[in-house]
Parts: sequence; C-alpha cells; structure tokens
Amino acid sequence: MDADTTRISPGTTGNYPPLLTRRLIARAIDSAIAFALACVVVLPFTVNQATDALLVGGFDSFSEFLTDWDPGTVPGGSVGAALEQLQPVVLSTIYLQALVIWAYEWVSLTVTSSSIGKMITRVRVTRHRNSFEPTVSRELRSRGSWLERLLRMGLRAGLVVGPPTLAAGMLLAAAFSVPGAVDLAELFIALTIVLLVVWLAGGVGLHGLATGTRVVGFEWQELKQGVEHQLEYHTGHADEYLHRLQEAARAPGVQRAARAAEQDPRVRSVMAQGRTVAQQAEQAQERGRRDWDSMIEGLRSRKDAKDATTAAARHLGEVYREGGLRGVLQSFTRRSQGPDGQ
Repeated sequence: MDADTTRISPGTTGNYPPLLTRRLIARAIDSAIAFALACVVVLPFTVNQATDALLVGGFDSFSEFLTDWDPGTVPGGSVGAALEQLQPVVLSTIYLQALVIWAYEWVSLTVTSSSIGKMITRVRVTRHRNSFEPTVSRELRSRGSWLERLLRMGLRAGLVVGPPTLAAGMLLAAAFSVPGAVDLAELFIALTIVLLVVWLAGGVGLHGLATGTRVVGFEWQELKQGVEHQLEYHTGHADEYLHRLQEAARAPGVQRAARAAEQDPRVRSVMAQGRTVAQQAEQAQERGRRDWDSMIEGLRSRKDAKDATTAAARHLGEVYREGGLRGVLQSFTRRSQGPDGQ
C-alpha cells in the first residue's frame, strides 16, 4: 500500500467507507457458508455417537431427552447419565466444526485471496506494503514463499474465526453442563468484543496488524474510488492544500530537521562537492568562451594576412608587366631603402 501525502483532510483514511459495509456483508456470507459446510462434514460422524449416548441414558430419541431435560436444574438419573455421555460428543463436535470453519477461511484466502463472501462483495486480502517499499509492477514483484503465505493466512483465519466460533461453541457446551465451559465462553466472548471494537475503531483489526495483511477492493474498483476521492476533496481545496503545506514547512520540527541536516558532515560534504562541480563547470564554460574568441581572432588574422599577400602579388605582377624582371628588382631595392634614400 503506497503512501499518499495528498490526503491531509482529517476525514480521509486509508480505508474507503464502502469497504466497511462490504466486509461486514462478506463476513456474514462466509459465516453462513462455513457453518453449513461444518455441519455437513462433522455431523454425520457425531450424530451416531450422540444417539448412542442417549441410549445409555434410556432415551430413544433426542426429542424425548429434551422433554425430560430441564437446563435450569441439576440433572440426575437418566438425564444426568445421558448428559455425562453427551458432553465429550458435544465438545468434539464443537472443536471439529471450528476446525472446518477455520480450514474454509484458511484455504480460500491462501489459494485465491478471496473467500466466497469476499468474491461476492468484490474485496480481497492482500499483503500490506508500507510507504518505504518501492512500488513495482506485478510482473517484476517477487512472490513470497508458499510456506510464508500459508502461515500468514492460517494465523489470520485463526484470529478472525477462532474467538467467535469458540465463544458460540462454549455457550452450547455450557448448556450441556460441560465443566469449565462457562469460563471459556466468557473468555472468548470478551476476546471477540475486543477484536470487533479494534476493527471498527481503526479499520484494521488485530488479525491484519499481526499478519501484515489488509482487505482492499478489486484493483479497478479501488483505483476508481481513489480517483473519485481525490477529485472530490481537491476540487475547490487547492488554497487550503497549499496553506497546509506552507504551515507544515514552517513547523518547528521541520525547521529543526533542516538545521540538523545542514550541520550534518555528510550533507556539508555533498554540498561542497556540488559547489566544486559548479565552479568547475563555470571554469570550463569560461575556457570554452576564451578558446572560441581566440579561434575567431586567429581566423581574422589569417584573413588579413591572406589579403595582404594577395595585394603584394598583384603589385609585383603590375611591376613585372611594366618593367620586367629589372623593374621587380628595382622595386625590392626601393622598398629596402631608408627614409634618407641610402
């Protein structure tokens, strides 16, 4: 999950409001499916044991037992004998059903990241990535080991479905007078309430914090919600956004951090290196300018020398046509005489 520094409004959070309702609906659907699956898998193996326990107490059917059983009194006689035989059957049924419910959640999240309820409500479970992790494409992102994924999703499933399932199961066991069931029921009920309050208050439950996972919408829905949220907030709030940024820059903590960075020897070294590079660049630019000027001046000198040579050649040509070779020699003699004619 990437950091979003533009969400500065007090009302903005990392979890979009529609996800809360969708997650509640998904949990209700998954609970119903998991309980039905647990009944289908477990009850065929425990019904015969329960029937045998009732026969020990002298009851031919479960309805006959319920007619004679008064949960508000201490059981005795045949009812007490039947309850004593039913207690281990009830406990084994509760534990096996809790195991099936946990396995449903664990397998579905490990394989597809979405249970049936989450698929219906278009949400999925993904690994949470903090703001310091680089964002890379899905093709280049390294996949974690399956063992790590199994452990993470197994712990998450246990924290999500374990306390409420065992709380309901221990209440049922307490009704059958199972020793210690009441204390366990109170413990799991309190734990369930704590987990629910933390989840509703922070949007991320202890199961998400402990396993480093988050529930997000499917990619296109999440992107759409993010864009809509940004457009809705930043439309007409540009001045407020700029003002908040300016206030943040003037904050004492930011100023202290800036001064501390300026005093850091590493920062000073980098700044000195930067100034040296800038000076070298300026010197190279000045040398280049001087070299360019020298080259232009040299070209001009060559052009003047060429013009002078051309003029001298023309003059000698004219002298040769007029006086021949003797005239050329006389012209050189005249050029070599001084001002007094010597």
